Amino acid sequence: MKPNNAYLARQQAKEKILQQATAETYQQFMADTLMLTLNDPDIMGKDTFGYERLKKVAEGWSRYIDQFHPALTGSPEADYLQIKLDEGIRRIMGKSEDFSPFNERYEWISKVKYGR
Repeated sequence: MKPNNAYLARQQAKEKILQQATAETYQQFMADTLMLTLNDPDIMGKDTFGYERLKKVAEGWSRYIDQFHPALTGSPEADYLQIKLDEGIRRIMGKSEDFSPFNERYEWISKVKYGR
């Protein structure tokens, strides 16, 4: 028996909504816990972030998420953004041996393939 295309389309739409809801929930959770971390004197010492600094961080972080999110997708610019993301992280970390390249940090993301 051939599956109903309308049914499959509805199921795919539900799956997409669930994936989006999951992503947005985790983004908000990450932002909330980052703000708590940056405001915690046990972690940050005397240089904690108050509302204005946290607002500035959150706005900048949101721009970076928007800029680099396609690196996690199969979009045409994914490989370029993966390289740019690694370059930025490498610049921050310097010669630290703790640096791991994109394909190690995001091992579940499929590597962009060209050709057939």
